[in-house]
Amino acid sequence: MVKTVYVASLVSSIVVNLLFMIINIYVGGEWSLSWSSKAAAEAEAVADIACSGHGRAYLDGLVGDENEPVCECNTCYTGPNCSHFIPHCTADADSGDPLFLEPFWMQHSTSSALVVSGWHRMSYNFHDNTLISQHLESLIRKLHAFVGNAVTQDRYIVFGAGSTQVLSAAAYALSLANSSSSHSPTRVVASVPYYALYKQQVEYFNSEKFKYEGDAHTWRNRSESDASTNVIEFVTSPNNPDGLLNKAVLHGPNVKTIYDRAYYWPHFTPIPAPADEDLMVFTLSKLTGHAGSRFGWARMKLCLTKWYYTCKSIP
Repeated sequence: MVKTVYVASLVSSIVVNLLFMIINIYVGGEWSLSWSSKAAAEAEAVADIACSGHGRAYLDGLVGDENEPVCECNTCYTGPNCSHFIPHCTADADSGDPLFLEPFWMQHSTSSALVVSGWHRMSYNFHDNTLISQHLESLIRKLHAFVGNAVTQDRYIVFGAGSTQVLSAAAYALSLANSSSSHSPTRVVASVPYYALYKQQVEYFNSEKFKYEGDAHTWRNRSESDASTNVIEFVTSPNNPDGLLNKAVLHGPNVKTIYDRAYYWPHFTPIPAPADEDLMVFTLSKLTGHAGSRFGWARMKLCLTKWYYTCKSIP
């Protein structure tokens, strides 16, 4: 888990620049470019490669016979410039990419462009000897305050390599917090319909500390009457895939709840009030569409035991 946190800290500096755009922070001034001029020219040249609106070429992507970037086509399209539609192509309703946000970033190409030096942030630690960027944490707090979708005052924030890793780490940490009161594995549940990854992750890691048990509603009476069984409930709000603002089904001293707030942004759902559950998880992919950056964060009222080395003092 330490290695994955290191990955998150390495990408966090790039994420800082993305969030600058979101909360309208602008730094003026002009200067003469030196080493970055060639990098900027190459980035613009690749961005201008025509892929018929059904794909993109990338500096770090596929290359052709002459070692030049070529189009990477979206699903159901092929050809040198992605102009050929594949007949009888089947849509995958179980997943998707946030490409609908691409036009927004193209319209703001100047203010959203990033140039990062090859020696940028090579250390594991920041100036305060932690793994978390103080500046990025501050921007996340400002972002939530501006949008009004989460309470962050007097709350902890930790980072992860995508919300997938944060969700798994949260389940692991909560199962350990429960282990002192029970020798049996903590039961992990979610209300149907639920995000399939909850079950897949629990089964993949096959931990002795927790076990997936299906629909939360089947545990409603059992969790209240059986104090010896510890339960973790995943609550997706808004829910994936039906978009409902779900609430926890299970309650009691032996129940811990993880709120997946990936879609709790105004371009997906109305925001009736700032959320303030004990543990909430957010992801950059649903906020800005940059799914490939693999960055997520948790906002917690208490710092979990297994996250002590990433929790910083509340500002």
